[in-house]
Amino acid sequence: MTFLKKHQTPVFLFAIAAVFATFVFFSLPREKDETGFLRQVVLETASPLQRVFTAAFEGFRNTWERYLFLVGLEEENRILRRRVSLLEAELSRSDEIRIENQRLLSLLGLKREVSFSTVTARVISRERASLFKSFVIDRGSRHGVLVGSPVLSAEGVVGKVTDVSWNAAKVLLINDFNCRIDAYVRETRARGILQGHREGDCTLKYVPRSESVREGDTVVTSGLAGGFPKGMRLGTVIQVSRGPNELFQDVRVRPTANVGKVEEVLVIVTGTENSSEDDRR
Repeated sequence: MTFLKKHQTPVFLFAIAAVFATFVFFSLPREKDETGFLRQVVLETASPLQRVFTAAFEGFRNTWERYLFLVGLEEENRILRRRVSLLEAELSRSDEIRIENQRLLSLLGLKREVSFSTVTARVISRERASLFKSFVIDRGSRHGVLVGSPVLSAEGVVGKVTDVSWNAAKVLLINDFNCRIDAYVRETRARGILQGHREGDCTLKYVPRSESVREGDTVVTSGLAGGFPKGMRLGTVIQVSRGPNELFQDVRVRPTANVGKVEEVLVIVTGTENSSEDDRR
């Protein structure tokens, strides 16, 4: 490219001469059996030029074809990348639907185990800035939900309803300090009151020192108060301490339900046992 720019005028004149020589070659009369001297001179002179121009033309054509190929390849790659993005989005939606179906199937299994009337609800908002650990569900008094209604997930107890409107309700989580549920240790029958702890776990309060409680024991609802069915899983004992002068043990409990990530819940409502949820929609 630098050579052509530097010798642009000579090259141009040389090209014109080559074209003119070629024109003359084909214009001269040809003798019958042999090539005339002038035609030989023109042919000898024009042949190298024709080779140069032929090579240049072939190079230009190849370059142009490669350019067109690359342009087409880039467009094809763009289309393929878009298709891959669409397929990845579709796969992500399919995975989300599959996971949601698994959660709903687990809730359905729990619904069949509970002998009380229930409604299924979705979590629609969480109060992260509030002093209370709570969320809002998309079921309210129109669906039979009342203040105090127990709220469950497939893993265990989530909390209880504290406020109700026509189509929504606020749920106080079991790890909130203001939530208290009558409970007992399933392995030893030691009784107490499960209360939320500020660190996110719970404490089983008022368990006498004489009662046997060990790490790994399961804490369940007693069924005596609060509307919770008996035997619903509340959490697992993760720490037990006994002060020398204390009347009660300090029993730390980790909730079985992942209350911070639950998306669908089962709400126990009043009414006849096993009544249809559709009757309240």
